[in-house]
Amino acid sequence: MGSRISRRGFLRAAGGAATAIPLRSIADPTTEEFRLDEHSATVATASDRIVDIHVHFDENNPNFIRDLVTLAERINLVACLLTPYSHRVQVADAAKRHPGRIVPFGFVDLDAPDVLSQVNDFHTLGYRGLGELEFVKKTYIDASYFPVYELANQFGWVVMFHTGIVLRRSVDHPEDVASHRMRAFYLEEIARRFPKLTVIGAHCGNPEYEWAAEVARWNPNVFFDLSGSTLTKMSNRLEEFKKFFWWSGQGEWKTATPANDQSAFAKLVFGSDSGLDGIERVVSQYRALFKSCDVPASTQQLIIGRTLTGILQL
Repeated sequence: MGSRISRRGFLRAAGGAATAIPLRSIADPTTEEFRLDEHSATVATASDRIVDIHVHFDENNPNFIRDLVTLAERINLVACLLTPYSHRVQVADAAKRHPGRIVPFGFVDLDAPDVLSQVNDFHTLGYRGLGELEFVKKTYIDASYFPVYELANQFGWVVMFHTGIVLRRSVDHPEDVASHRMRAFYLEEIARRFPKLTVIGAHCGNPEYEWAAEVARWNPNVFFDLSGSTLTKMSNRLEEFKKFFWWSGQGEWKTATPANDQSAFAKLVFGSDSGLDGIERVVSQYRALFKSCDVPASTQQLIIGRTLTGILQL
């Protein structure tokens, strides 16, 4: 959408082409525990880089690329940069200048009449996927959207979908927006119809976490991030995620995972969906989840960056 307001801009105002690779080819993580200082997201070792699947290009900050790269160098971050079509060339050029810090993803409106042309343009510029797809007029599995998924499937892309509750961009004007069109269980059909896709569900279906986890369990090409309000609202009951990601070490009751990891939490990836000043806070929130749910150190490494490093061949 050309006039689309960013989620981060809305909240600030309100508050004041490589091919995705099979999971079996992701290298086993080292046994060294992912370490962060108690009050900082500074990465302890070069091998422990953060790969953030959910960084939105900030159209309101003329120095955004510079600020992003500065942050990325400081905390050893790789940003999957979700880019509006109008900024596609700028971000493609930035990704070429900073290949170790920026991975370009294209935002498209699935209901736009020229959406397929936009997808091809992103591919020509070297983009690695699409996201965050959202604010759709129909459910994600409406057949009118399948040509977009088919193109992305041909490219072997990563495609990230908003799942769960979604903000209101306006309280004064009618909106053709409904969260039920973006429920996590729709990703199951997409993942099965288009098996060369890596499907990422943003926000883990908030609040339908159980559905999200079960879809991820049976589909090896599906992952979810925990960006958004979830880790804030559940900060005092993070252990409940053990109920959703329940199949750790359960033998037959699991799916293929990166590095054949035995933890169900290996179906998560890191995503911040915050301004640049909030990424370190979200890392700390993930750390709190790891502690509350006894997530093994090797699984922590996968979530924070190693899974996406393998999928994107970074």
